[in-house]
Amino acid sequence: MKPKRYWTWRIAHALMRVVMRILLKLDLSGVKRIPDEGPVALVGNHTNFVDPVLAYTIHDRYVKGMTAIETYRRPVFNLFAWAVEAIPVERGTADRQAIRACVQALEAGQALYIAPEGTRSHHGGLQEGKAGVTVILLRAGTQIPIYPVAFIGLEHFWPNLKRLRRTPTRVVVGDPFWLAPPQGHVRREARDQMIDEMMIQIARLLPPENRGVYAGRVDEAPHYLRFAPPSQGT
Repeated sequence: MKPKRYWTWRIAHALMRVVMRILLKLDLSGVKRIPDEGPVALVGNHTNFVDPVLAYTIHDRYVKGMTAIETYRRPVFNLFAWAVEAIPVERGTADRQAIRACVQALEAGQALYIAPEGTRSHHGGLQEGKAGVTVILLRAGTQIPIYPVAFIGLEHFWPNLKRLRRTPTRVVVGDPFWLAPPQGHVRREARDQMIDEMMIQIARLLPPENRGVYAGRVDEAPHYLRFAPPSQGT
């Protein structure tokens, strides 16, 4: 079943692809890992407004994402958000409506993009991930594959744009993983550990200078992630 605004999304997708190719010197790696159908979650670092646009356009399939509710009040950005049916979220709150919409997107077999940092870094270094992301993914089910995505070089976007230069940008999609929570009620401490382990998967795809608060943790072994589908391993 096609999303309600499928055709507006297709138009926005095509236009933004052209714009991104004009503004950026793109190098894509691992994008073909993302399956063409079925529910998947994409989690990536968030430097500025460009990386979520790239998340929508690097693949041909429909991607659902979230955006700060104020995006719908900004000219031009509000049109793009409307066209792709971006889920408005009230930042800094447990926005139940946004959580429900994300879970419904995955239940409908769509691809969902999430920036776990919740806000732009501007400097390109990873910030701490928000544990609320795990609430969405746990509610959707541990059978959902999660793909880490690294957007590299976008901290130079604004300085380059002022000089009318294209920004060399690398997008890397890593191997998928699945959540493996403890049995029973998942406490806050476990959710915090899960989001850190997810962020470490993103950090491993980034250059050392962009790993931010996770720079010294890329060699940590995960406790709550598995790297084979639940039916194939533990």
